Amino acid sequence: MVSRLQFVKWLVVATYVCAAGRFVSDDPFGALNDMFGGIFGTFMLREDPVLQRCYSCLLESPLGLMSEGGMTCFWPYMFMSGLNGAFSAIRAYTILAKFGTPVPCSGILGCYLPVWLCISAAAQLVAVLFCWTVQRQQQDVGGAERRYGDAFQQGRQGGRDGREGREAAECGSEGRLLATPDSEAGSDRWRTVAPMP
Repeated sequence: MVSRLQFVKWLVVATYVCAAGRFVSDDPFGALNDMFGGIFGTFMLREDPVLQRCYSCLLESPLGLMSEGGMTCFWPYMFMSGLNGAFSAIRAYTILAKFGTPVPCSGILGCYLPVWLCISAAAQLVAVLFCWTVQRQQQDVGGAERRYGDAFQQGRQGGRDGREGREAAECGSEGRLLATPDSEAGSDRWRTVAPMP
């Protein structure tokens, strides 16, 4: 699993290189899309030694709001890379179909755009493939796939509002105890108790 993410690290670096190449080749919006994909990948792999300096730089920028990073960026990275890779592949195909060659001219830097598109599409689609295999391995190790609500249920263990070790309760307007977790029925069942004097 870790070895696959090590390979994804180099695909994130390749995405940054492709973003620079697309910008130089007069495709600034495509470069911006690749840059966003690279940023998601950097936040996802924040603990990697190669990307750690880039992550620290991003953390001190306004993008530091996404500083949570780690595997919480796993699915957004897969989604962003999948879309970028598919659209880059389609755009590269249309250019190749129109001109019949990946390099239609050689006089200006814009002539190399199809090459950057092909590399970008390949890097991002392969990254999605590797991330998908990591997700499948996690699913096999962890049992059934977790759903969105499972995380919410985990937060409720130990009390109604997720505070572990403390008895959670709802209080009335006079500060009276109205309900408490029923320890016999489980933490998500509540029983009504008599008001305190």
